[in-house]
Amino acid sequence: MQEKTAGLPEKRPGKYSYRRKGPVVLACLALVITLLGGLATLPRPQAEPLPETSLAIREASYPEMAQRPLSRDEGSEAYEEAYAAWREERMERLSLAEGCGQALAPFLRESCGAFLTDSPEENRVFSPLSLYMALAMLTEATGGETRQQLLSLLGAEDVETLRAQAGAVWNACYCDDGLTRSVLGSSIWLDDGISFVPSTMETLAGTYYASAFQGQMGSQKLNEALRGWLNGQTANQLAGSVTGESFEPDTVVSLVSAVLYQAAWSDGFRKSDTQDGTFYAGGEELPCTFLRQSRMRVFYRGTGFSAVSQLLDDGRAQMWFLLPDEGTDPQELLEDGSAVDFLLSEELYAETALVHLSLPKFDAGGELELGDGLRSLGVVNIFSPEQSNFAPLTDRGDLYVSSIRQAARVSVDEGGCTGAPSAGEGTGGNVSVDADELEFTLDRPFLFAITTADHLPLLVGVVRQPS
Repeated sequence: MQEKTAGLPEKRPGKYSYRRKGPVVLACLALVITLLGGLATLPRPQAEPLPETSLAIREASYPEMAQRPLSRDEGSEAYEEAYAAWREERMERLSLAEGCGQALAPFLRESCGAFLTDSPEENRVFSPLSLYMALAMLTEATGGETRQQLLSLLGAEDVETLRAQAGAVWNACYCDDGLTRSVLGSSIWLDDGISFVPSTMETLAGTYYASAFQGQMGSQKLNEALRGWLNGQTANQLAGSVTGESFEPDTVVSLVSAVLYQAAWSDGFRKSDTQDGTFYAGGEELPCTFLRQSRMRVFYRGTGFSAVSQLLDDGRAQMWFLLPDEGTDPQELLEDGSAVDFLLSEELYAETALVHLSLPKFDAGGELELGDGLRSLGVVNIFSPEQSNFAPLTDRGDLYVSSIRQAARVSVDEGGCTGAPSAGEGTGGNVSVDADELEFTLDRPFLFAITTADHLPLLVGVVRQPS
């Protein structure tokens, strides 16, 4: 069951007023997969220096979208036509991912459990969809048992099924309508001494909107191009991390993905309601600032946790806040899969109540090394120069993945989010219900997630120390 306001509204002049607000919700991250040449006995191919204009083999061109009309024009014939065009296209894109949630469920459940539970004292942010798209691209570039291991993790019988599924996910997540921007950006970077299979590059560009670049690894020119691409994809929100991003000279191929999500709160927090308070974590009492809001909303009861959501102004996406029951750690909800199962569910047991929400301002982010987690999930061949198979990408037989890293940041304040136990004392984590009224206070470690209209978790995180 969804909140009635969560769906795209029917066209009702005078009833809905879409304000052209700034992007107050922003979440972003970058994911880098680096491939090295592993057999020192193989000579490094030599190539003539590339001319200045030839770094880009192919640059992705994202689809043009109908723009959401300005509310100041509401009631005019031009507004009616523009609104109808926007709504029709948005609904068409949303329909593309129908059924993807269940197909991706095993991967989403296993990956969140693997990458968000290995640091029980720190904030963590992870994008399962970004990793899914990056691994799907990697699958296109692999063969044999190497490909099969990736297909098994991603839940696809063959690469054709994966290609159709990944394409549907990309298009359903994509939005650039003047108010919301959601892009799963991808790119592939090749050393100037490596040959590549053109058909594979065409598939990566056509299905994954992946740009391709080739140049001298470790050179200032290619490093600057990489930083420029990352900053462009993430609206400079990862500038601190991107500044030091570069390719090592022995890198042969690198897959780089980036996510940018920008949208406004559907119903924002007022600064006048913000209050200082205490967050209880790991036996400590941490001072923090709580955003407060009272309104009618749907309250969800899960097994071991309760949840509420804050609607986002793109029409149907939401930011969820999951508060574990007393005595339950967020890690338990991730390890047993109950948190992800809840986010993917379309039929939820719910109550409607006047919810008094208290949400701490927080800043969660950092960098995750994903290699060990992938090995634990059965993906091992890509890390071995003796076992890996990258024949669909290149004729070099010595390539292997040396690292898979993801950097992310979500912060929350009155305007929105910007894209990266004391409970035993009876004071941490407050959920109390009185008839149709509910206090929902997130004052102990909790989970959050930004989900798409089709319940796919774009970003999932754990907050243990709010700023």
